[in-house]
Amino acid sequence: MTMQLLVVVLVLTLLLATVNALATPSSSITVVTGASGFVGRHVVYSLLSRHRRSTPSSTSITDDVSTVIHDSGSEVIVCLVRPNRVSYEESYWNAHLQEMDLTDDAQVCVKVLPYDMLDDGASLYDALQSGHQHHRTTCQSKSCSICVHHIASVFGPTSDPIQTAKDNVQSAEYVVRAMHQFQQQHCADIDADNKPMRLVLTSSMAAVRATNQTPLNGRYYTYRDWNTMSKLDDKNWGSCYQWSKAESERKALELVEKYNNGGSGLDMVALCPSFVFGPPPPFPSSFNVGDASNGSSSSYSLELVKQWLYGKSEVQSRLCADVRDVAQAHVAAGTIDISSTGDDTSYSKRYIVSTEERLSSELVAEALRRAIQNVQSTNDASKDVDMSNIICDTKFDGGAIKIGEREVEATERLQSDLGVVCRSVEDTMQNMAEALLQEGF
Repeated sequence: MTMQLLVVVLVLTLLLATVNALATPSSSITVVTGASGFVGRHVVYSLLSRHRRSTPSSTSITDDVSTVIHDSGSEVIVCLVRPNRVSYEESYWNAHLQEMDLTDDAQVCVKVLPYDMLDDGASLYDALQSGHQHHRTTCQSKSCSICVHHIASVFGPTSDPIQTAKDNVQSAEYVVRAMHQFQQQHCADIDADNKPMRLVLTSSMAAVRATNQTPLNGRYYTYRDWNTMSKLDDKNWGSCYQWSKAESERKALELVEKYNNGGSGLDMVALCPSFVFGPPPPFPSSFNVGDASNGSSSSYSLELVKQWLYGKSEVQSRLCADVRDVAQAHVAAGTIDISSTGDDTSYSKRYIVSTEERLSSELVAEALRRAIQNVQSTNDASKDVDMSNIICDTKFDGGAIKIGEREVEATERLQSDLGVVCRSVEDTMQNMAEALLQEGF
């Protein structure tokens, strides 16, 4: 009888714990650096989309219905942007929140704060503090997960490419140190179920390989490959940037290992996208075209495709990642369990986010022409775009791995671990061109 009573007590205890767990919504603090950028805005939008009641009714090509995961609970999303962008981004995200059909139990808040990537981590620490304060004042549960998506970095030519590269590396180190400092000071305040704080680092294929670098397996690049060839060169900003992405990931990983503390400190997921294309982030319907143009996120790829559309430069063959897939990978990477992982460590995982083959410039050009045809059939503003002006670079053969051959191994790992299936290059390019033409960018 005593044994039976004990079994009943244990069962009731487990049931009560389950009911309490279900009754207590999950709570999270999510910080996104570079949140006003091309990738950053898409990541924030995908984070918000988890709280939607249903998939978007809009058929806009910038709406990524595949990221709608239907989450509930409390989440504060802190967007870190340049100081001169704070006011605009606040209006932008407030408008989105008013228009999104969020679930009844969703408690989501978007904060926009200034960010300086070279302030020794002070602005990131302040963002974590702000999220922590919001959690303490709005949530009954003490349990809270914390994730930082570090996306901010400088890409493109500058007056001092070597210093710019070093700044990119320094900013990644500052992020990890600030997270560690916050974790040390507030670990007693936040019960994260013994889970470490998570860093999702936007790395790059540039961290996987340098131009013309031979893959380790001699055939194609995998997440095990590292760029070992790019150097700091004041006459080559591209080489400096590639070096900075590899070094940033290495330094961040070293610090995360140092601060992991047996699984209760920090852990990290590095995402290595290839060249990021895709439509601009969606704008709230309350924003007019002028608002969109003045407040659009900057992106080298957006400018590049505009040049291709208007025949100002040759269409190129590039290894491609769709920005919507990159954003979806970020959201998934913030929550996956990385404690037991093949060749990765117990505190880190690494993913290439990319299609596996380059598409020829001719096929990219065909996708752009289809976009022009589609838009011109319904939009008079795009009539001045002459598809006959589109020209192709037919000289480039792909480099170390030829166009049309498998260049990276990514598909199976992305789908099995993160649930991400990369769009085709044709769809990405066509969607991107249609969005640019329709919105008047």
